[in-house]
Amino acid sequence: MNNKKDFAMGFIIGMAVMILCIIGYGIYDTQVRWDGGMSPNRKVREIYSRVSNHSILPFDRAEMIENMYRGLLAGVGDPYTRYFDLESLEVFRTRTQGVFVGIGVRVVMDPNDHMLTFVNVFRDSPAGQAGLLPGDKVISVDGLDMMGRSQQEILDFIRGPAGTNVNISILRPYESKIFDVDIIRSHITVPTVHHEMIQTDAGLTGYVRIEGFEEPTYAQFAAALAELTYKGMDSLIVDVRNNPGGLLDSVVAIADLLIPEGNVTFLEDANGRRRYHNSDYSYLGIPLVVLINERSASASEVLGGAVQDTGVGVLVGEQTFGKGIVQSIFELSDGTAIKLTIAQYFTPEGNPVHDVGLTPDFVVEMDETHSRMIGELELADDPQLQMALRVVRLR
Repeated sequence: MNNKKDFAMGFIIGMAVMILCIIGYGIYDTQVRWDGGMSPNRKVREIYSRVSNHSILPFDRAEMIENMYRGLLAGVGDPYTRYFDLESLEVFRTRTQGVFVGIGVRVVMDPNDHMLTFVNVFRDSPAGQAGLLPGDKVISVDGLDMMGRSQQEILDFIRGPAGTNVNISILRPYESKIFDVDIIRSHITVPTVHHEMIQTDAGLTGYVRIEGFEEPTYAQFAAALAELTYKGMDSLIVDVRNNPGGLLDSVVAIADLLIPEGNVTFLEDANGRRRYHNSDYSYLGIPLVVLINERSASASEVLGGAVQDTGVGVLVGEQTFGKGIVQSIFELSDGTAIKLTIAQYFTPEGNPVHDVGLTPDFVVEMDETHSRMIGELELADDPQLQMALRVVRLR
């Protein structure tokens, strides 16, 4: 009898273990066998074994693995999705705080020619002193060809310790010109806001140019508004031409100073869930124009869309870039991180921006050379600003 009981108990336990193994294998299979073939972990080990045993070229194992992570996210096919190692994550955080080591430029990877392109060159920065301009494109860095490399790879070559030299070969397409510059890297304090008062026969117009929406930008913008208001400003022009964007919280806070109570923008995630960003009842309440162009993107389009849709001001210039998607940083357990596109944003009236852009109420075109020198132009050479001054006086 005991033998029968033992056999029955053993059979039950054996069957249970078999079922668990089958279930466990199924779970394991769905987790790692993404394409139904060899599991990624096994394939990586096999590739590494082949490289280790047969490659005649030396390689850094740690760098090989880091490049694997970068390649994994590159497979998403989104130019804004990327992997941050510990060093690049620190650089990213420092840059959004408004202080970093570099040459003093904002960049984008041009989707047409896949070249790293300067969209903004900070005044008085090493890049600015070297004569670089928005629209310039990077060909090589320290003699190394940058064609075919990712944005992050090129930036890693350009960056380096403060006080060191970097040689960059530049293409300036609108002049059909290629030239080399030597630049000494330095600590860059991002000058995100510049302002002045423009006096005309019709009154005093405040002019505020925002170069990027970083952590210090709201405080700088609020201080500029306070100073201009104290000096008697009776109308305002906000210039976001050549502004590639930045932090959503920063632009929402700035929009809150300019538009009445209501929606600034709303985000919609992959599941259709919406998150609204609103302004309160207090706002500036004077005639307002926002200057835009084809290099106004992302957060700049949030601001322009809010001003246009609420009717508190008008847009002058050219069609904007059309980057209406939002990225978020997700930290991993080892301190590295990934940046993912998590939502699309819309104007207060529900208009999409991505791949569409904003259409100005008053279209004013500008030639390429002058357009890329915004911030350095005299009023007589800036037809868009001239129009903005005329329009703001009619409101």
